[in-house]
This record gives sequence, C-alpha cells and structure tokens, in this order.
Amino acid sequence: MKNKWIIEERQFLSESLRKYEALMTLGNGYLGLRAALEENYESQCRGFYISGTYNRAGLNEVTELPNIADLTAFEIRLNGEKFNLMRGIIHDYKLYLDMKKAELIREVLWESPRNERFKLTFKRFVSLSNLHLLSSKIIIQSLDTDICEVKIKSGIDARQNNSGVQHFHEIEKRVYDDEYMQFIQRTTETGIDIYLNSFIRANKTIIKSFSVERRKLLEEIEIKISKDEILELEKISLVYTSLDKEFIHNDVQIKEYSLKKIKELHGLSYDELLNKSIMKWDEFWNKSEIKIKSENEFDNLAVNFSLYHLMIMTPSHDNRFNIGAKGLTGEGYKGHVFWDTEIFLLPFFLYTNPQAAKQLLEYRYNNLNEARKKASSKGYRGALFPWESALDGKEETPEFAAMNIKTGKANRVWSAEKEIHIVADIAYAIIEYFNVTNDTEFMNSKGIEMLLECSKFWVSRAVYDEVRDKYVIKDVIGPDEYTEHIDNNTYTNYLSKYTVIKTIQQLEKIKLENKELYNSLNNKLKIEDEYESFHTFIEKIYLPEENEDGIIPQDDTFLSKKIIDIKKYLSSDLKQGILKDYTRDEVVNMQVLKQSDLVMLFYLLGDEFLKDTVEKNWYYYESKTIHDSSLSMAIHAIVALKFGNSKKAYKCFEKACLIDLGPNMNSSDDGIHAASLGSIWLSVIKGFGGVKERNGVLYINPLLPKEWRELEFTIKFRNKDLSIIISNEKIKISSICDSFLELYVNEKKYSLKNYLEILL
Repeated sequence: MKNKWIIEERQFLSESLRKYEALMTLGNGYLGLRAALEENYESQCRGFYISGTYNRAGLNEVTELPNIADLTAFEIRLNGEKFNLMRGIIHDYKLYLDMKKAELIREVLWESPRNERFKLTFKRFVSLSNLHLLSSKIIIQSLDTDICEVKIKSGIDARQNNSGVQHFHEIEKRVYDDEYMQFIQRTTETGIDIYLNSFIRANKTIIKSFSVERRKLLEEIEIKISKDEILELEKISLVYTSLDKEFIHNDVQIKEYSLKKIKELHGLSYDELLNKSIMKWDEFWNKSEIKIKSENEFDNLAVNFSLYHLMIMTPSHDNRFNIGAKGLTGEGYKGHVFWDTEIFLLPFFLYTNPQAAKQLLEYRYNNLNEARKKASSKGYRGALFPWESALDGKEETPEFAAMNIKTGKANRVWSAEKEIHIVADIAYAIIEYFNVTNDTEFMNSKGIEMLLECSKFWVSRAVYDEVRDKYVIKDVIGPDEYTEHIDNNTYTNYLSKYTVIKTIQQLEKIKLENKELYNSLNNKLKIEDEYESFHTFIEKIYLPEENEDGIIPQDDTFLSKKIIDIKKYLSSDLKQGILKDYTRDEVVNMQVLKQSDLVMLFYLLGDEFLKDTVEKNWYYYESKTIHDSSLSMAIHAIVALKFGNSKKAYKCFEKACLIDLGPNMNSSDDGIHAASLGSIWLSVIKGFGGVKERNGVLYINPLLPKEWRELEFTIKFRNKDLSIIISNEKIKISSICDSFLELYVNEKKYSLKNYLEILL
C-alpha cells in the first residue's frame, strides 16, 4: 500500500522540476517556499514568497507577489567535482514530501565524473510553530574515497526575480560575530523591508569564510571527511518584514530584533525545531484529517494533498491578507485574490477553523471603501469588489492580455469590468459564514454593512426592460469565461436576488433583536431609504426559466449559438486548446463552456430547483463543457450527487484530483490550483458526505460512491465539534455538547447531544 502522506518522485527529470517545485512547496501561510533543488538547474524556478508583500516593479507592470531572496541554494563540491545531477551517474534517487510532518526530503546516490560514489540526503522544512523560520539539513557520506575534500557555498541570494522582473532594492548585507548573515532588501514601490537572517553549522569542525557579491551574501565551508564518515550540515534561517503585524504599532527595530532571534536559535538543532513544527501539524491533522476506506489508495493521498496545501496557503495570522489563486506556490496569477476564496476555499475553514474563515472575510471588509470607490467610478452605488486584488483592495486585473506578436496589439481583458458576480459570491460567503457559526458580532459589525453595499450595487446595476416588465442585468461575464458580453447570465441574476433577499432578512433580524444597533446602522448607512428599491428588485429581477425542453438558458443568447464537437479538446492535455483553433470572438458565439454556470448555480442554490431540472441541465451543459477551468470537475461531482448519480460524481472527483497530481508534467509549473484543491474538500464533505446548512440548520444527506466503504471526518458547526463516520450501513455522529443540536440526516430530524447512530 502506498503511503497516503507521501508525494514522491523516483526519477530525476529536469523537464519536470517546476511541477514538483509547486506540488512539494513548503509553507505556513506566512512563508511559501517552492521545492527547488539545492543545486541550480536551468529549468527550475526558485520561488520564495511572503504573504501580503505586493509590489509593482514599474511602468506597464502588474502588482504582484515578489520573489524574495533565496536561502536554500547550496553549491557542493566533492573532491573538486561540482555536485550536479546532469553530470555523473545517478544510482538511486528519491524526492518526497512527507505531508504529515511537512518536511521535504531528497535521497541521492551519485557517482561523480571521477567515478567516486557519494550518498547525499537533503532535508528542509518551513515551521508551523514559528512562522518566520525555515531550516535545511544536508547529510553527505563518501562511499569510495578514503579522504574526501568537501566545499560548500550557501548564503542569501537576492538575485531572484519574477520572470525577469526585479522587485527589490538592496539595503544592507552584513555578517555578525563571524557567524550570522543578515540581508535587508526593500520593495521598489511599496517600500516593504524584508529581513533575512541565517547561520550554518556542522557536526564537525569546519573552515569557513564569508564573501560579498552584488545582491549576494555567501558563506563558504571547507572540511575533509573519511570514507563512510557522515557530515551533517544545518542551515537555520529567519525572515521578517516591516509589514508584520507585530511591528506596525511599536518602535521595535526589526534589524536588531531579527538578529537577536536568530542568535536564540543557535542552541537548537534542526530536529528539535522540526519536532516543534510537527506538534503543530499534528494539531491540524487531528481536527482536519479525512479518512476514506476506498478501493483506490490514491483517494486518500489526493485528499491529504488538498488539505496540506489549504493549510500552507492561508494567511490565518493576519486579516489584511488573503489567499492567492496559486497560494504561495508560484508566480501564476501574480499572487492575486479572486472569487476563489469565498466560493471554493473559505468553506473548508468555515467547517474546521471558523476563525480563519472570519479573517478571510475581514479582508474584504478592510477593503470595502475601495470596492465602494470602484462602484462609484463606474456610475453605480454600493460596492463593486475587484476581480483581482492584492493588499489594498484596488482592482489589479490587467487591462490587456499578452501582446499579439503579429499585430503588436493586445486583447482587452474584460474581467474587471464584467465579472461582477464576485459581489454576489462574497455576499453568499458572508451568509454561509453566519449560518454555520451564528457569529452575531461579526454580522452586526461587518457582515451587514458588506451585504447592504452588495445589495445597493445590484439594484443600481440592473436596468428596467419594458418588454419583459423586469429588471435585467446586461453585459456581464459569468463564471464561464468563454461567454463574454452576455445579458441575463443565470448565475449572476439568481445570486443577485439571493443577495438582496438575505440582506433584508438580516436587517429585519437586527431590527427585531437589537433596535439600538439598527438605529445606529440606519443613521450611518440610511437603511430605511433602501427598502423600497430592494423589494422592487426582488419582485422584478428577471430569472431565466426552463424552456419547453426543460433547459434553463445560461444567458439570453446561449441556446441559439452554434454547437460543435468538443471531443478533441476533452481528450487533450492542452488547456484552452480550443483557442488554438478558434479566436475568442468565435468561441463566444458557440455553445462551448470553460465551466458551466448552471452547474455552479445548482451547487450554491440547488434547493431552489427540482431534482429533474438539475439532472436534465447537468447533462445538457456537461456535454458542452471542456472543463478548461480547474474549478469545474469537482463542482460537477457535487451536483451529480444532487440527482443521485454517484458513478458520474466519482469520475468527476477522480479527474479533479488529477489536476495537479496527474501525469501532465506542466500542469502546475506556475503553482498549484488553489481553488481546485478547495473544491476537492467540497466534493468529499459537501458532496459524498452530504454536509449542508440550510438557514442555520445542519443537514447530512450522504451518498458514497461504490468504491468507498467508509468516510470519516470532523467538522465544526455552531461551535460544536462533530465526528462523523459514514458507511453504507449506518451513520455515526459523536460530539461533546452541553446542549442538544438539532440536525437532519437524510431529511429526517434528530437531536444530538453526545452520540447518534442511524441505520441506513
């Protein structure tokens, strides 16, 4: 049986380095470190990122998360031969990430061009117990030579960039006490200082020297080892920034503080520091692990992989930051925040770590004024949240795509203007958070204000259609980005109505329960002035309905567009391959989907539609979906379960698990697909596990695939920890509760206090 905790590569292939760098990224939500190898190769892409440290490098550049100075590179010479796997002979090779411990390990048996064999082991971790800490360990053993001369160079290398773009000024580099290296760099536009501190030690007496180069501080070590003698080298590093929350409101000199902290670590070994981190990881796995008794061992591995990355991508330490579309695993999407967080990532934290979920929503509240400004600049009221955002909540979506080398012109990017469904996505997440947690304080202090601004936007964005006698929403892009400039996108219209309905409900709740707060909100936000327009919107917003064939149109024109055969694109590993054969203007006029808006709608608001409607539309739209979006497969899995097709659901789930872990060796070069990993959790817990809240009540309607004998997981609901075991024969739910929790299992009402067993 394969280890469900291990992601491994048993063969060195230079062409696949970037994929494994992303898959095996180490991190803790503050730091993200790609798994680039210690020695340098042309094909690899070193990446080291810190949450929130965005910068714009210059004119015509996009704000992005900069690649900070590298701490992991080592140049190793053994008897004068530079260790490099492109030279010599590799007798044995294993690179693996132990997700249980969050440690990256590489074991190599290498024969140099001089026919001398060496065993090398490389270890690395980013600490979960100390967000600023990362550490490396190298073990070298000479197998043939009586005396081996070892020379090693490592240090702090600030020559890193983002695809050729340099984001930093060099401020200072020094060595203290002939031991501790310190390098300070500053972002060119935002002025954020990065403080990198490091020292190297060995289990034997070494000769060491330091050198300074442009944007580089190096330590060189020399030592001789006998045959079979083991050399152990450890490198301990700390990273701080002037953006760190603990330094914002005090006079601490970070330079001195960070130096003091690195000195304090001198007495602690790599293993001692690792064990502290493992203890924190044990806490995470104890409350988040999902156990599946499956015919396919890969299922457990894929789920653990998604959980691991959900943990390391999330800045749960600071509500000023959010999750980028690639987490902290690469330069893809510039580190920007999308709707991915609210719809695909936040639910995991909502049911396992509500405090983290709350902070992700607070990021939106912190930037509410920027959303108001964007709406106002477009002539609308309320808040229009940016399609892509960074630290300050401004719109970061580039206006144009990459230049066409033949025409010298670039295609216009319309997402910032037209993908306005993000307003409803955020509102949906606020409601879901409140219903699951019953966090009245958050709703009263932040949530209701955001909901109100979202609703005001929708009312002002809609226009009256005299023919229909309805309000319509024109010229948008839904989640399906292959259909641009459409009117009455079904997903957008339904979610906008949902937003306004839920806003009114929350306002009425506050008015009934806390009149003083309501009056205060009314004085600040003029609530009473909005009721009439809100009610009119709810009554009059146009919602596309089933045609005579039972199909709900995705928008006003979709069903009249040309139908083409998409089999070619479904069988190809090439994403967006259809754009090689057709222009975007041509694709827009076809019934071809990147992902299905109807299926997304059924996932979020499925209770509003009949089972037969969901099934018929799922099949219709799935037959026209290329699944070029990494978000598509898992959502199709969940919705297939709504009409009881566990076979289709499981096939979609399998494909979702392969988006990063599959055989496509270039799938993740620029980083893992963060939202896709969140949707894997969704497909297991909300899909096969059947977990759902409806108006603050927990429902569990499971449907396991035939490949699974049992599913075990833990969730939090309204401050209660619930352990759930589902099999085909029964459901066991246990908790330690001081009061009864009413819930529904397979639509039948139960009361849980400590233990509940339901035979199926």
